[in-house]
Amino acid sequence: MREVERPVVNRREGMTLAFSQAQARSILDALDSTSLLGVRDRAMLAVSLQVGFRRAEIASLKVGDFHMNRGYDALRVVRKGGKKGSLAIHPQAAQRIKDYLAMAGHGDDIEGPLFRPVRDNRKGLAARRPLHPDVIDRTLRKYARSIGLERGYSAHSMRATFITTALDNGASLEDVQLAAGHADPSTTKLYDRRGYNPEKPASFFCELLSQTETIKIRRTSTAAMVLLPMEEGFKRLMFF
Repeated sequence: MREVERPVVNRREGMTLAFSQAQARSILDALDSTSLLGVRDRAMLAVSLQVGFRRAEIASLKVGDFHMNRGYDALRVVRKGGKKGSLAIHPQAAQRIKDYLAMAGHGDDIEGPLFRPVRDNRKGLAARRPLHPDVIDRTLRKYARSIGLERGYSAHSMRATFITTALDNGASLEDVQLAAGHADPSTTKLYDRRGYNPEKPASFFCELLSQTETIKIRRTSTAAMVLLPMEEGFKRLMFF
């Protein structure tokens, strides 16, 4: 009897695709800030991109879960297995939630769901029931397609983006593990994409082109280097 070979699994890196910081900003910029649907989606995606919650955790949030904790805006969350916690959130994400509640008008409904279906976006009406987690996934895919990202991305990509961005900007592995709700730090490391920088792949150092083509590439690379300092605007998960 022949033994069946198991597929090789990379235990140091997961398979979930992450967004670049520029792509994350483009997704949030793609939303319509004048409509209830757009404002809701922007707040909802910010909770994943800038706070790191799972789609089921976002869908189960209540209005009262958005609160102040020691002077900071925070969200209560129920993790896998029913474990509860409270995390301070980025001021940008907090403001986006406030903008949504102000437009939706259910900020005083403490026990009601935070993110709700929009029944009539023109009239600004929302049903008093929670969103299904699949809605969050479809919403992310819709806006990813709007900026040209057609395949391979899901709501989980936002968590991978959150973890990588937080680590890139100096957060400790322990703090990111806590924010992500992982019991084991090795799980958090699976989402860490710092080991591969697409802006500096080894392939870019193998120029085997004509002199004219090489000059063009070097000019492009120089322009890219000039633009890199602009990435500083993304420090601390700041997706404008």
